[in-house]
Amino acid sequence: MSGLIAEFNEGGPFMYTILVLSIFSLAMIFRKAYHLWVRYRLAEDEITKAIYKQIETNNYARAIQYCNGKSHPLTVILKAGLMRANKSEKEIRRAIEVAAGAEISRFKRGVAFLPHLANISTMVGLLGTIRGLILAFSGMEGGDAVKRQEALSTGIAIAFRATFFALSVAATLILAFVILHTKQTKMLEKMEHVVTSVVDMIVTKNTRMMSTPKQQG
Repeated sequence: MSGLIAEFNEGGPFMYTILVLSIFSLAMIFRKAYHLWVRYRLAEDEITKAIYKQIETNNYARAIQYCNGKSHPLTVILKAGLMRANKSEKEIRRAIEVAAGAEISRFKRGVAFLPHLANISTMVGLLGTIRGLILAFSGMEGGDAVKRQEALSTGIAIAFRATFFALSVAATLILAFVILHTKQTKMLEKMEHVVTSVVDMIVTKNTRMMSTPKQQG
């Protein structure tokens, strides 16, 4: 353990910058993973059936109550449409768009930063590499052969350690981004499908109710 710490310290100050960046990034990754796999885990089919059932009986208040009992971006978006179920199609879809804009933006927060953090890690590692090379070549000036060799080996070691650590962090962040982004995209597609089907059902129901008196007359 002490050997690893010693090697880490030999990598220079940029190693600590990358370490702090990696800890921050890991905290962000675990937080987002918790949201996607635990907090926002929801049975879309169950929600759709429950909302459909209330719409069929014109019990929009019960549907809104159902949405209030679920802490999820999908139910917030559906609630916005259900609260304007007796309005025109344009007003319903506009309410959905406004709610979706706010909720989806909040839902996506965090994942988009990971590629940028990976780039920053690579850049900091490159600075550490350049620092190591500067130390290596500056130590070649004057002195005996042994000291020049020690300076060269020390500088090269610093450069390689910074590069290895930075690229390891960057690769991990990119992998995490791919996994989280794929999961997030699938969830958004399911949410979009549910919202579209519910809005279409509300509009169809309203159209049918408006056309019924005309047919009787």
